[in-house]
Amino acid sequence: MKKKKTNLFFKILGLLFFVYISLYIALESGYYETKVTKKTSMTEESIKKFEQDIKEGKPIDLESYTYNEVKDYSNNTTDMAVYIGKKVEKFMSTGITDIFDIIKTLFT
Repeated sequence: MKKKKTNLFFKILGLLFFVYISLYIALESGYYETKVTKKTSMTEESIKKFEQDIKEGKPIDLESYTYNEVKDYSNNTTDMAVYIGKKVEKFMSTGITDIFDIIKTLFT
């Protein structure tokens, strides 16, 4: 029995499709929104501190009671992806418009 050869291109395409579907489902189900909401919500200790400060009449600053963690995920890969994305966007916005302008001048 011969083993059927699978094309590497279709394996990569299938993997990318699976990742896309997974991210789409996570976005539509509100997973990311819930995760962000949990990070910025008040913790149990913050609520107790907030209530104590109100009882004592201290000035209230909401920033001191919320949990907000900022992570920097930038690295060479993401910087390159942003650079490529900007170049593609520039080509798509100006390059294609220029091509259609050339075609328009040929037929007018």
